[in-house]
Amino acid sequence: MNKTKVMKTNSYAQLKAGLMVFVPICLFSLVFLSSCEKDNDNDHGTRFELKDNPASLTAPSEGTSQTYTVQSDGAWKVELLRDERWMKVEPMEGNGAGTFTVTVARNTTLEARQSVLTFVVDGKIQNNVLKVEQEARSINEGDNEPYLSFDWMQSLEIPEAGIHGRYAIRSTGDWRIEILEGADWLNIEPMQGKLDMGVTVSAGVNAAPGTRTARLALYLDGVQVPDEFEINQEGMEVVLLEDFNWLGYGEAIFHDTGGEKRMDLWTEAELAKGWGWLNIAPNNTTPSTYARDGFVKLGKTNYGGDILSPKLSEVQGTQNLLVSFKAIPYMTAGGTKDATTLKVGVTGPGTVSVEEFDIDNWPDYDADPNCTEVWKAPAAIRSFVITGATAETQIWFLGGDYDLRGKEPFNKNRIFLDDILVAVKK
Repeated sequence: MNKTKVMKTNSYAQLKAGLMVFVPICLFSLVFLSSCEKDNDNDHGTRFELKDNPASLTAPSEGTSQTYTVQSDGAWKVELLRDERWMKVEPMEGNGAGTFTVTVARNTTLEARQSVLTFVVDGKIQNNVLKVEQEARSINEGDNEPYLSFDWMQSLEIPEAGIHGRYAIRSTGDWRIEILEGADWLNIEPMQGKLDMGVTVSAGVNAAPGTRTARLALYLDGVQVPDEFEINQEGMEVVLLEDFNWLGYGEAIFHDTGGEKRMDLWTEAELAKGWGWLNIAPNNTTPSTYARDGFVKLGKTNYGGDILSPKLSEVQGTQNLLVSFKAIPYMTAGGTKDATTLKVGVTGPGTVSVEEFDIDNWPDYDADPNCTEVWKAPAAIRSFVITGATAETQIWFLGGDYDLRGKEPFNKNRIFLDDILVAVKK
């Protein structure tokens, strides 16, 4: 037989055998990829996109601020490629639909700059990226060109539950702020200054369902700059708002316990507000919850104290509720610290998303001797969600455990509590 023909025949047989193996593998791969594609299509928990699908933000050298709308089914985070002092993002995380604002500061250098924002949803990195670029300062743009800006923003969106936040006025001269609308609910300190300075913006809860707007006029060297500045705050459907300002016992200073009043000794009018206690520890015949000057204290030596809210009578049918509150741990004047556990729960219908908090935002008696600023700090605020609440639901807070005897060195778990807000979760 011709050797060339034999070789061709063998090569054909080998090729045929190879194809018989290759084709099923290809088919299997196609089925596998199709299956994966379907699985990804069904992974609704990681859906994330920005409205109108922006890919980049180009800022002028003067700086800018841009708000983006998030459309997502999960908990999302915005992450910067690196820590950039010339750019900030607020808020940097959210859950479901929401917004975040990118603020780019004035570029005083002769070099352009850029960075990238990436996004994470439910712990998974997304394909979306937002490139941020800023033009360099022109060589003809003198450093003495006058300007005035409220932290390089076009407007400010603040949360429904209120704010006590720090921002910067950027200016080349003497500046002044005038609140044209919204002075009844908005406070800014200071209202005037010189050059770049920090200001504190404060606002309480917006207990109305609609958005409220404050309008500011900014003046540079006595002349109003073009365009008014707006501060917007969305509203919420409030079920319960308690600031305990009707309590006026003892001192606002935490370590001074003189004059505080035990809950079972409150007046009839005070008890008629509907606040009470859930349980009392064995061998303790009275509740361990005390009225102070505009807030309450949970607990004493050897015994934890609790407080039980009135029934949430404003709830319509069955609803999910967002609960926020302020809490501070106890520390003596000499710096000795209590345990820091705060437990939360409900009686009646509903389940809580969090059952225990670590209250570790310690007061600084040297910097804040009257214990007023510590309540304003964002670290004082905690929150949780109640799922399936009704008008019969009540909320309780407990400092540690009812019986703390023998639990050295933490036989004390005293917690100060204030500003409890319950609203319908959006």
